[in-house]
Amino acid sequence: MTSGLIGFMDVQRRLLIQGLAGCGVLAAFPQLATADPQLLLPFGNMPAPGSIRQVLSAGAPADMLLLALAPQLLTGFSSFDLRQGAPWLAPSIRNLPKLGRLAGRASTLSLEQLLALKPDLIIDCGNISDTFRSVAQRTVAQTGIPYLLVSGKLADSPAQLKQTGAVLGVDSQAAQLAATAEQILSDARTFAASTGKNLSFYAARGARGLETGLTGSLHTEAIELLGLRNVAGDSDRKGLAQVSLEQLLLWQPDLIITQDEATWQYIRQSPQWQGIQAVKQQQVLLYRRFPFGWLDAPPGVNRLLGLRRLQAHLDSGLRPAFKAEMQQFFRQFFHSTLSDEDYQTLVTAI
Repeated sequence: MTSGLIGFMDVQRRLLIQGLAGCGVLAAFPQLATADPQLLLPFGNMPAPGSIRQVLSAGAPADMLLLALAPQLLTGFSSFDLRQGAPWLAPSIRNLPKLGRLAGRASTLSLEQLLALKPDLIIDCGNISDTFRSVAQRTVAQTGIPYLLVSGKLADSPAQLKQTGAVLGVDSQAAQLAATAEQILSDARTFAASTGKNLSFYAARGARGLETGLTGSLHTEAIELLGLRNVAGDSDRKGLAQVSLEQLLLWQPDLIITQDEATWQYIRQSPQWQGIQAVKQQQVLLYRRFPFGWLDAPPGVNRLLGLRRLQAHLDSGLRPAFKAEMQQFFRQFFHSTLSDEDYQTLVTAI
């Protein structure tokens, strides 16, 4: 990072803190005085941590963050209905209602429904882009309910957990989660510097597997943290993109990864895909959702578990301990006890 850019960021931080102080936000909410403005952006009159009784999740990544940090404050999920098909999660988690989302392409939670829920705070997690800032500002203006945006980069998970935990008044829980996140990320960085940098991958999505996340997107961040090179790179774009089979034949990734069983079946059986070495060598991994995605969908702290699973796939030294690590992750982040039998159901092969 250049000294000029660092100076610019310092100015931005000072301006943000001055602005918050001018609004009286920092006096009522001192945790934000030490928070990184690159990670947390508050809108409206923030409540003190001890006074927060209910928090509304604005989108799927925030579902994951709030489930991990403070399920007792969560009014419900924005994007998940767990009442059917997730017996490995605790009943108290499965019974949380699906309320609809405020963030994303189209809101499915009306202002009337939002006002009726009467949350003390709304939290969204993911990209802090102008679009999401605009949603937050508009929602505060229309409802008066404070809104907090949390940057959702997986590499920032430890700080993201600690700082959001401080806002919610659950520092002890946040510290435990952050320690687990830091260990997973530290091991990933070590792997990335050795074996990972020698491998390439393609993340397949869509019915024919020809949709993918470009390099640097939230959709492939977990895999890239292990050092693997995303063959679908585009220096001018991030996010999702369509590619052609001809491009894949040229790219020849070492590994193909998907979370969709129909996509996995299509890639393995379609004659058109047989010219790709990863298919011939049976290096097409299926990480089936449970119902949270391992590596994406949503791009939340749930990806830490997928990051660890993929490293265990690539590093045989980690495999014997993975079941116990996954069971610990379930206790810490999902507040559920994963039995040996349920583990076998979810992980037929690492």
